[in-house]
This record gives sequence, structure tokens and C-alpha cells, in this order.
Amino acid sequence: MSGWRPPLQARRIGAAHQRKGRSCQDAVAVAHCRSHDGQPVEVMVVADGHGGERYPLSDVGSALACEQALLAVEKHLSHRALQGAQAPGLEAWAHWLGTELPQQIHSRWLALVREHWQQQSMAPEAEVPRLYGTTLGLVVMAPCWWGYTGLGDWDLVRVDASGQAALLSEEAAGVGGGEATGSLCLEQAAQLFRSGLEPIEPPEASFGLLLSTDGIRKSCATDADFLVLAAHLIATPAAGASEALAANLDQITSEGSGDDVSMAMALHGGLNTPCEGTAAVEQPIQARSLQVRMPVLLGALLVASAGLGTGWYWLQQRSLAPQPAAAVRRQINQLCQGPSGAIAGTLSSRRSQFTGLRQGRLTAPPLLAAADLDPLGALIASSFDPATGGMVQGEALKALGLCPLLAAALQRQWQPPTIPDLPAPR
Repeated sequence: MSGWRPPLQARRIGAAHQRKGRSCQDAVAVAHCRSHDGQPVEVMVVADGHGGERYPLSDVGSALACEQALLAVEKHLSHRALQGAQAPGLEAWAHWLGTELPQQIHSRWLALVREHWQQQSMAPEAEVPRLYGTTLGLVVMAPCWWGYTGLGDWDLVRVDASGQAALLSEEAAGVGGGEATGSLCLEQAAQLFRSGLEPIEPPEASFGLLLSTDGIRKSCATDADFLVLAAHLIATPAAGASEALAANLDQITSEGSGDDVSMAMALHGGLNTPCEGTAAVEQPIQARSLQVRMPVLLGALLVASAGLGTGWYWLQQRSLAPQPAAAVRRQINQLCQGPSGAIAGTLSSRRSQFTGLRQGRLTAPPLLAAADLDPLGALIASSFDPATGGMVQGEALKALGLCPLLAAALQRQWQPPTIPDLPAPR
């Protein structure tokens, strides 16, 4: 066994595109492969066609990009061993991800889009690649390492077992030159790929990877919000995960950017066999980790969090972290020391969490366990009394150490909405 769960995938047409009757420009695919020596490897890929008048066939281009990326990986793996004396070292795999694979994908994609165009029309051949323009993001997950490659404005997030999320790869500004983003339609596309490889240490490490097109990140006000959202998506319970992810993407695009959205995610939960040579990597991926210290404003995040009641997808048998007093204390100090008028608005932005806890659609332990990512959510969970369905009282309330303004504001949020009396029928 590889230690990787089979990847999940989801894709949704953007709300703005639906209103205009346009097709979805995003594509996503996953695959289960075998190396030459029979080792299991999981692969996931996303692509975002540019759309618009300059790229009328980018939906075809994104589908072909995903298809050819998977085929190129499968073909290479079928001729390479992952274990034993004949297996390439990690530096060789890193070179393949950064140089050989991009060239293979780009050349094959160019051939196929030109073949497709020849079946449609007789336009000048030089214009053909632009018509199919698309980005591409790819992740390969072997038993002892994982790596990525791709070009354009896709995003890759790693979430560890404690819920800490880190943005691992993003496109540098101006990479695409005259284009808004790096694209397979560019002549120099193979040189625009960014890649990385990381060994899995220790072998029993538990973490998740989320690969997404830019529509998801654009739907968030800040990168911190995006990381919280990614952590919640990764935490989707195993039961009904595909349906839940699709529903979350519908909410994200309708309340966010309106762009097409697609994502794939994979979870690593430990290995049954030792890895060989994982210490040979000289340049591990440098992750940019953002600690969330602010209210999360995206409504889709609150909807996504509603699926956390059964615990982390890949850690269902592990106990939850104890109540995060330090994170809650920092959040309380921030609210109490800030402008008094901001407390009510900050808590109101989390109305969904108050209602979800009161109605039983949310439970407190997952919110408490994710305090470093979402301290405000942990504070709300800390102030909830499941026995009464309202705010904690007595010693539990005293232990929180709330300032009077914050205590009063929380009390108002925990009060159920009042229903006005209807006039008696005449």
C-alpha cells in the first residue's frame, strides 16, 4: 500500500458563466497508476481554460491538458521502478517533474490541439495554440515522496494533521509575459512550469494536499481566508465526500468570484513499508504558511465547515486536540482591545456558526481543534453550552475571562431569533 487515499475530485461551472450560458472552462482528473515494479502511485491534475473571445476553444484545451498530463505520467512510471537498486534517486524524479515532463506534456498538447483544429477549420496554424489556451497543475504521489509541476495560476495547499495549512505553490507575478498567466499556448510554456518534490518523513505522516484552479482562491477576501477554506474542504467527512465537495464548490462560485472552480484532494495516512533514500533531497519545498488571526468573511467557508461534525477525513480514529485556551485568549484580547463597535459586526459575520451549533449541524470539538486556523470559531465554540443550546454560564463563563462588551455581544448572538406574533385572523 502507498499510504495515499484515492484522490477526490470536483468541478463546477461558474455562477457567472451559467447566467451567460457559457460552458465550463475548467477540467480536473485523477488516476491510479503503477510503476514498473508494481508500486502504487496516485495522480491528480487540474486545468483552467482562459475563456473569452481570444480563447474560444479553451474548454477543449483544458480537457486535453489533463488527459495528456495523466498519460505522460502513466507512460513514464510504467518504465521506471520506485524501489530497489534500479530505481532512480529523488534528484532524478525532481528533474523529471521540472524538465522532462513539462516538455512531454507541452509537445503532445500542441500536436493534439492542432489535430483538433484541422478537423474544425483551416485557419492559420500559428494561431491555433492560442485558441485553446489553458493553465495546468499536476501532483504525483508515490509511496515515499510526492511532487508537483505545472504552469499558470493554480494553487496547491498542504494541510497537516493538526489543521495547519500552508500555500506551497503560486505563480510569480508577470510569469506569463503578455498573457495574464502562464499558459500552454505560449511558445515558451515548458520553461514556465514550476515544480517541486518532497520526501514523506516520517513514513507514518498524516497530511492532505489540495490542488485547485484559481476560482477558489479568488473567491476569498485574503490568502488567510483561502487557507482556512482549504483546511475545511480537506476535512470533509469520508461519507458522502464527493457530493459534499460538489455542493461546497457550488456555494463558493455563487457567493464568491463567479468563476469556474475545480479541485482535487488527496490524503496521506501512513505507510506499511519503509521508504528508501528519502534523505537525499537537497532542496525541499519552501512552504509559505499563514496563521489566521482574523474573522473569516467568506460565507462559503461557513457552509463548508458544516461538514466537520464527524472529524478529520483521514484522522477519524484520532482524538481531538484539547480546548485551545491560548488561541481563544488571543482572540478575546484582540476583540476586547479593539474598537468597541467592531465586536458586534465581527460576531455577526459568524451567524452561521452560532446557528449551526445551536441546531446541531455543527459540533464544538472540530472548531476547537482548528483554533490556530480559526480562533474566532474556537471562541464561539468555547462559549457554547450544548446542554442548553445557548451560551455557557457560571464557572465556565468566568473561565473565559470575557470583557463585559464581548460577553454581552456573545449573549445576544446565542439568543434564538424571536418570531413576531402574527395578527389574529378576522
